[in-house]
Amino acid sequence: MATASELPDCLLVEILSFVPLRDRLRSSRVCKRWRRLVLDKALWKTLDLSPYRVGPNVLWQLLRQYLGPGLRTFKVRGRLFSEPRASLLSPALLQELGKRCPNMAYLCLLEEDLRKIPFSCLPRSLRCLELQSCELPQTWFPPGNGPSSLPHLEHLILDRVPAFSDMQLQALSRQGALCSLVLRVTYRVTRKGFQDAFPGLSSLQELELCGCSVPADGALQAIGGFLPRLRELRVTVIGLTARGMAILVGMKALEILGLLGPPPSPQELSAKDILTFCLKLPNLRVLSLQGMEMESSDEAILREGLSNCTVTVGDLPLEGWESEGLS
Repeated sequence: MATASELPDCLLVEILSFVPLRDRLRSSRVCKRWRRLVLDKALWKTLDLSPYRVGPNVLWQLLRQYLGPGLRTFKVRGRLFSEPRASLLSPALLQELGKRCPNMAYLCLLEEDLRKIPFSCLPRSLRCLELQSCELPQTWFPPGNGPSSLPHLEHLILDRVPAFSDMQLQALSRQGALCSLVLRVTYRVTRKGFQDAFPGLSSLQELELCGCSVPADGALQAIGGFLPRLRELRVTVIGLTARGMAILVGMKALEILGLLGPPPSPQELSAKDILTFCLKLPNLRVLSLQGMEMESSDEAILREGLSNCTVTVGDLPLEGWESEGLS
């Protein structure tokens, strides 16, 4: 049996890709060969620091010694809920990240205070930005598609970002390139915010509204009127009636429909109502029922009636949103 020293470099690099980050960094101290292997760019395409509590000094060290043009995705957990409460990131660090990693496409920030971090400091190469439980200033997204915007940003996920409001959504509508938007527990966004912003987001193809403060019928009225290109829609069913479902009939491009949350009463919306309107969507291929806990007979009605459509039943994408949303 071959020992580790006899294995080729390419195989050792592949093995190291499965090793936890902390152990991978420690292995660089074994010898010169292992240090060279740990520095291999193939090991640094994806960096997920979310399981660790790191400080700014560690981030700077990783950035200077290991990260470079090969980095594509970066995920890090801040110190918003830790003691002492402080920002992990700084404008200088983010700007250096953009310089050293010009091909980074995905950035995920968890539990970070961004009130002193200008949006313009984010790497301009980003195609996807995800913020989870982050704190934002009242105005953060740039008001237009100018030098401070992210020209390639296509996907934005906002998950439990309490400061996100109508004003922020209106600024997003001027970015122009967004094709995917996820809003989870963004309870400061109102129906008027949707009506004002959605005309500027007409290029959206995917939209998820989970745990927002706008009843489903009101949200669907704004969606149906201004987002004709949507191919994928996920929306909470709180406040959803047959009248709201009828709005979807005009969305001929819709391929995936997700209904999220506890099921409405049969008086508001029955399984037969859902079936009636889904049959009028010519391109629908997936109906996702997440957290609805339907009766087996109702589920059977949908599966049998939508024989050319996949009906899936699962858990909610975000637990506990009911306590922070409408209920």
